Amino acid sequence: HCAAWEEKDDKTKEWEDARMATYAAQIRIIDEGTGRIVDSLRKTDMYDNTVIFFLSDNGGCAEYLKENGEEGNWPEFYGGLTRDGEKIEVGNLHHLEPGGEETFMSYDLPWANASNAPFRLFKSWVHEGGIATPFVVHWPEALSGQNKDHERICHSPWIMMDIVATCCEIGGIPIPSHLEGESFLPLMRGERICRQRPIFWEHQGNCAVRDGKWKLVYGRCEESDDEWELYDMDKDRTELNNLASKHKRRVEQMFEMWKEWADRVGVKPWPLHPIPEGEKDWSNLPWLW
Repeated sequence: HCAAWEEKDDKTKEWEDARMATYAAQIRIIDEGTGRIVDSLRKTDMYDNTVIFFLSDNGGCAEYLKENGEEGNWPEFYGGLTRDGEKIEVGNLHHLEPGGEETFMSYDLPWANASNAPFRLFKSWVHEGGIATPFVVHWPEALSGQNKDHERICHSPWIMMDIVATCCEIGGIPIPSHLEGESFLPLMRGERICRQRPIFWEHQGNCAVRDGKWKLVYGRCEESDDEWELYDMDKDRTELNNLASKHKRRVEQMFEMWKEWADRVGVKPWPLHPIPEGEKDWSNLPWLW
């Protein structure tokens, strides 16, 4: 949980505003860099026949950096010197103005919540706030002529390995048998298709499977062992109405699907190593890092 914006004093609001402005500036730089690539493609007459895939990272990042921790925590990984030899200060330190290369900050739990709204949770979890990402495909020469509806929005779920399968089909080579991705090239050409096989996730003990409109998801909790949750994603993309108690058989079936996948690909129990007595599983508390 995080404090409401209205509960923060004016000085804190200014600092928080600067943190998000710095993050937004990074996004603008990415946008400008993408524009330079597109301009180069246009100048070399390669723009119309170049496939462009663009997507964001998965979920806002709630990590706090734990900047006041002892050696062995995160700060030493991000410290060092600037190009002018100035020491980099690591951490969300209110006496420092965000944005300069002499600082290294995160935008923390509150801005992660804002970035992921209306989805639940953020990076590290496999609820929608931690895995959903917008994805843009652009290929004028191949798509606009075949697909009169080429500017439409598709809401069906796909996963990163499907990009590999799609590139194989675009390049005219067989999709490797060991690759579990599916090509969405027919979708790009205007066909109304959805992914045929289920999609599976596991990250630091957070687990999920998506099969059609149904999603079964498990999120680790520090206080208790939460049960698997079931959602109808056509009606409840924000994962607020847990249907597990009403569809127990479906939960069992989808859990068995996930378990079979986990055994096949070698998912290991979390945590990988025993947690020392008196310590916490810090992977489950990124806002305290």
